[in-house]
Amino acid sequence: NVERHWPLTPRPTERSSRRPTAAAPARRPRTRPMIVARTPSLPRGGGRRRTRRFRLALLFLFAAVASSLGSSSSSVRRVVVVGGTHGNEYTGVWCIKSLEATRHVALEVPYPSLEVTTLLGNPEAHMMNRRFVDTDLNREFSGEKLLGSEEAPPETVESLRAKEVDAILGPKFEPDGEGADVVIDLHSTTSNMGTTVIIPEGDALMAQAAAYVLHKCGREEGGARVLLHTIPNREDRPNLSSAGRHGFTVEVGPVPQGVVRHDAVEKTERALHSVLEFLERRNSEGEDAVLRDLRGWYPAGRAPCFRSAPAKAEGEMSGKIQWPSDPDNPNFPGAMVHKSLQDRDFLSIRRGDPLFVRQDGSVVTYDGSHGDEVYLIFVNEGGYYYKSSGTGIGVAVAAEFDLVHGTLIADGTAVGVGINGVGCREVLVNGAVVPENEECVSHQSDVLE
Repeated sequence: NVERHWPLTPRPTERSSRRPTAAAPARRPRTRPMIVARTPSLPRGGGRRRTRRFRLALLFLFAAVASSLGSSSSSVRRVVVVGGTHGNEYTGVWCIKSLEATRHVALEVPYPSLEVTTLLGNPEAHMMNRRFVDTDLNREFSGEKLLGSEEAPPETVESLRAKEVDAILGPKFEPDGEGADVVIDLHSTTSNMGTTVIIPEGDALMAQAAAYVLHKCGREEGGARVLLHTIPNREDRPNLSSAGRHGFTVEVGPVPQGVVRHDAVEKTERALHSVLEFLERRNSEGEDAVLRDLRGWYPAGRAPCFRSAPAKAEGEMSGKIQWPSDPDNPNFPGAMVHKSLQDRDFLSIRRGDPLFVRQDGSVVTYDGSHGDEVYLIFVNEGGYYYKSSGTGIGVAVAAEFDLVHGTLIADGTAVGVGINGVGCREVLVNGAVVPENEECVSHQSDVLE
């Protein structure tokens, strides 16, 4: 029922113990986007490296085009809701099946300006109740992996599936392609993250959507938060939702892997429908009307968030404090999360606070590697036991983002521009929003009335 809207690879009825080779017909995507013309084969060494540099240079060219996609001025029509990017996260799969079962009431009546479709992210992993088959699908959408190179590793179930999904949602590296305007990727987590929406820094449309969802879901008092990941260039982002023009991720937890919980489904659906409501209102009432509400809810023109630490290790979407791995199994930790941190996501810790407990009972403390004081996220997340997903505990700092540009705020950073075409600029100075000129002063009072 879910799959009839998209050409997906047929699900196998059973899986043999011997994995077919990457060249097996069942693994081949039905459509392979022609992104860059293939170059003739070159000898090993410098020629191959020059080819790879040429391809990466093309990514920066596409990035210049894609940088304009952060603008929130154009209308949104095509929205794709994805569940099952990780096969054992059942909440998102339940939600997309529920949308299809109640399509007229759930989608067509309340959101008439939107073309909402659903997609099962990783069907094969979902049938096996596993996070992934070979590699993490949510790490397969960077330019280097989608476009490939001579040094690229052998194809896997997820690398092939990523190309199929990219052809549906994008293609990511064809800016003029008829891809999804917004991709909403539904996830669950074993950690106590509540309702956390994750957006890229600098995407104005998604920043406004996140602020809207944050308010509708009760803000921090209701267990809702916004997390900005700090991979500045879209072509470098490895997550599935980056294949669309705008990406929005919902994480709800705690939920065990391979389990459907009613309360988690309700929280996910509330966040999902808040995003769709925002997009529908923006289409039908206009951007100014929605911005007026946002400025009423956030009078300073900025919304609270957490900024994830930059990724440092392979497989990471954001920076983590890695635990040591067991020498016999890289997916088994050599130290466990300290009991004082369990179920306390968004807890602030300082240098010297306990982090892990080794098998001999000794305690590993925080060494200040990400700053003297940080907030912990995705604490003891089951998916982060896998090396290909990036092991450890996520790290973030408390911050704010402006409602108009979607950028993080620091002293002297612009946090507002004119609504209804007025050339108003506000800046943050010593923690306060200050109008830059008299025209802005008079216009600000009109907007906030």
